[in-house]
Amino acid sequence: MSGTRIRSNPALPSFGCRKARRNLWSWSVIGGAYYVLFFFFLRSALARPPIPFWTSVTLTLTAVLLIANASWNWIFFRKKDLGLSFFFFVPYLLLAFTLAGVLHCTRNPLSGWYALYPAYLAYATWWSYRVWCLNRPD
Repeated sequence: MSGTRIRSNPALPSFGCRKARRNLWSWSVIGGAYYVLFFFFLRSALARPPIPFWTSVTLTLTAVLLIANASWNWIFFRKKDLGLSFFFFVPYLLLAFTLAGVLHCTRNPLSGWYALYPAYLAYATWWSYRVWCLNRPD
């Protein structure tokens, strides 16, 4: 299955144009906030007394989620494969909701803040699907 690539469309700004470069700072702020959230979340998980099995599950899910996020960024921003980025979102979203459930069950104090992330991902999955549909070849 070959994913759909972003077409050269005059109505869509190119990733290399000035406007896109001006907006790079906003993506940097979003990315920075993402990693700050995970820093505090991991700090909270590691500072608490370990809960057998659940602490290792939490750390493993977090590591997999961070690696998956970096992979999605590569697929979407570097490879510009909109179809693959949408299909990548489905297991990524399930992973994020699983981590939210684990955090809630272990009563992590930051679980409420983290719950905002899967909620955002549900919107981002829909957005990714729409971008993919709008850029499919006719």
